[in-house]
Amino acid sequence: MNIGLWILTTVLLTYSFIKDKAKTFSALKKAAKKLWSMSYLFFFVMAVFSFLLVIVPDYTFNSYIGAGSGIKGVIVALGFGSLSVMPGFVAFPIGAALKMQGVPLYIIAAFTLSLMTIGVVTFPIEKKFLGTRIAVVRNILAMFVCIITVVFFKVVFGE
Repeated sequence: MNIGLWILTTVLLTYSFIKDKAKTFSALKKAAKKLWSMSYLFFFVMAVFSFLLVIVPDYTFNSYIGAGSGIKGVIVALGFGSLSVMPGFVAFPIGAALKMQGVPLYIIAAFTLSLMTIGVVTFPIEKKFLGTRIAVVRNILAMFVCIITVVFFKVVFGE
């Protein structure tokens, strides 16, 4: 599958280059700038998360979101994930690091999904562009989706 995406991307990029070199270079330049601007966020979040993994003792970490934390772990993961909206390229490496720490998949699902869909800190921006009602409804629906996903992961994976 991965090789197929690389081939498809290469073919489409070559086609674009043949059609219009200037537009293709302009698009690649914009994409590179966007990637570079997002890399700061990625490295900052990963540095903070790594720092927390080193500072917080394993027994404390595991008591809040470890294998035996149960519903408390889900609530903590949903709470921390809900603080700010982050893209998947930041959330998934954090999820992988949590998995290496022994955190169950359903708690990782709660954290990463809430991290990508619910935003308490970003709510004022949403309110400005979407309106208060829509922003509130969107965040509540996102929380329900997170909870349904957590239940699904708990049932399917049984951790």
